[in-house]
Amino acid sequence: MFSVDYKGFSISSRHGSAVKSSVYSIFGLVPKYIHEDMQKFKKARLVKSKAAKGNYIMFYVWDVQKNDLVRQRRYIPKEYKTEAEQKAYAKDMVNKINRLLADGYHIDRKKASAQIVEEQKTSDRIYSVREAANNFIELKKAKKLYKRGIEFYTNTLERFLRWLEGKGLDNIWIGDLDHNIIQGYFMYLLTKRRNSAKTYNNTLGVLKTFYNVCLKQEWVEGKNPFDKIDKLPEEYGTKNKPFTNEQIADIKEYVLAHDPYLWKVICFVYYSFMRLSEIRRLKVGDIDLKKDLIWVAGQTSKTKKRDVIPIVPALKQVILEMKLEDYHVDDFLFGANKHPSATKMGENYMGKHFKKVKDYFELSDDYTLYGFKHTAVVNWYQKEKDIRKIQKMCRHSSMLMTERYLKSLGLLDDKDAVSELPEI
Repeated sequence: MFSVDYKGFSISSRHGSAVKSSVYSIFGLVPKYIHEDMQKFKKARLVKSKAAKGNYIMFYVWDVQKNDLVRQRRYIPKEYKTEAEQKAYAKDMVNKINRLLADGYHIDRKKASAQIVEEQKTSDRIYSVREAANNFIELKKAKKLYKRGIEFYTNTLERFLRWLEGKGLDNIWIGDLDHNIIQGYFMYLLTKRRNSAKTYNNTLGVLKTFYNVCLKQEWVEGKNPFDKIDKLPEEYGTKNKPFTNEQIADIKEYVLAHDPYLWKVICFVYYSFMRLSEIRRLKVGDIDLKKDLIWVAGQTSKTKKRDVIPIVPALKQVILEMKLEDYHVDDFLFGANKHPSATKMGENYMGKHFKKVKDYFELSDDYTLYGFKHTAVVNWYQKEKDIRKIQKMCRHSSMLMTERYLKSLGLLDDKDAVSELPEI
């Protein structure tokens, strides 16, 4: 019985003795006799490459789940710089890999040992799906992603991991996430979970982002397998429905009489086009009344980019009434106790207070506080029909995004413009 020593990874051979192998820990190889009619493997060999990652060892191994041979690569570590060092390393590894393959080792993700995955943590090269997901979340936290964003990523990934775990696949190597596995998950979301198109597409977006980070961090190589999954066409719903001018007049009268502080929030949503989460994170120092600008810091903005928003006269009057000169520049603009303070407004304050308004006017769930932004967009577009201005104010990354956004609000249906089309 042979043994393979490489960076402390160990498995048991079919004869019960310990075998240490980087090959197992990377590709999930397990010992088993394969039927003689099957093509067991193709021997490992050194391949010289001019690509950025350099030379690598290539071999083909039997994959139980795919019921076929699959190609695997093992790049020469960067510490082997000279041609002689690389050849010596490759010769040694080729022999070790071929001995494992000859002994019947193959890929079977369902038998991947959780214990081996734990041992993989000693390596900076190998990540299971679960490890990669955990590291992805830590990277997001390090970038100071806002709390709800972290929760959204975490919950979406955890649902995916639980599904994988049910199939014994949560501890497979991240590179073993192939189209069949991924397609199976999204079929599950449609047929079992009955996800809406929006939920389905949001999940796809998170998992695409997750795998792109894995590629960027070089935990895996190749293409993003989630790119093969198509988004579902979304029927634009009525959530965040714009208010009519009559509704706004009634709401303004009621709110000013019963909850004037909430009206300040509404004014910021309407006149600045800002998201509620961004407004909660604004600080006194972000308001520049000399230049009539609101500076939205990168860590505050949903886009993670520093943005600037003009202060229109109506909003400036609201800000002047807040007497910001009496507060520190680092105080949150909307703080606790209905004035700027070192403690920002509670996360559920806006929603709870606006619910009282909705209950009073018996508004459906389609109407939300964020709907005041949509109201502003509708009013502005109907007055000027300038998509470029709306794109800048909404801070959309492309005109296409703005057009889609306007379409969802029932706009871009300019019958008068079409009627003026010259006859032929």
